[in-house]
Amino acid sequence: MQEKTIKKKIESVRRDLADAGPVLKGSISKVVRGPRKRGSGDRIAYQLTYKGDGNITKSVYIPKSQVASVKTMVRNHQRARDNLAKLVELNVLLLKLQNASLTSEP
Repeated sequence: MQEKTIKKKIESVRRDLADAGPVLKGSISKVVRGPRKRGSGDRIAYQLTYKGDGNITKSVYIPKSQVASVKTMVRNHQRARDNLAKLVELNVLLLKLQNASLTSEP
């Protein structure tokens, strides 16, 4: 791959990373809390579970009305992580190309 192509890809990934939007780390779980005292059906709650400071697992209650937006933020976090990994790989490739061109010069 040529240096120009790699630089274009780096800029593209940087733009995607900048456009990630709001992010949340973790996963959403649906928790069934047992049957309702009145009426029929189960009591259902949603939680966001993530690792906090000191690698301690934490959970946060998510109201049903916010589940869709929280899922979007979790997906945004995953995309940002993927883009960051791509950026690292592209920068390593660019570094290798630049080092190769330096060592091949007379």
